[in-house]
Amino acid sequence: MITRRQVLAATAACTAVGAGGVLAHLPAPAPGRQLLSAAEVEIVAALASAFFPPGNPIGVPGSAIDVAGELDRLLVEDLDHVVAPVFRHLLRGIEYASVATHGARFTHLEPLAREEALAEWADHGNVPRRMAYEVLKTCVGWAYMNAPQVRAAIGWEAECHAGAA
Repeated sequence: MITRRQVLAATAACTAVGAGGVLAHLPAPAPGRQLLSAAEVEIVAALASAFFPPGNPIGVPGSAIDVAGELDRLLVEDLDHVVAPVFRHLLRGIEYASVATHGARFTHLEPLAREEALAEWADHGNVPRRMAYEVLKTCVGWAYMNAPQVRAAIGWEAECHAGAA
């Protein structure tokens, strides 16, 4: 069943698209970034904080490292150039979808509400949304796990020990 809030959110989205393609336009990279805009950097930071909160088992909160910076680098250097725009639109999807469900953009939600919004995306009942959630979780996790602080916390050593007996 479609709620009044969802109708209002869809109307707002259509108005935004009609008023200059706000949702379709991909803005220029933020200063110091190769790909992600300032808004996208903020969304990735909010996702990192939600996926890796203070007190997580690794011991390094997502807010303590520049996950967006590492993800920006990985998107540019390691993925096909066709993937990046799709991922950037997916970031916008998570940002604005919570307006319909929680009354505010994802980056403006309190931590508990962010976790609730992500749990809704992770629900098995909606396969496309679940797949989008998995992409976000994988990419943000990829960047998080690549951070030197996280590697140190888990004892990761990337040096080759060839020839050691």
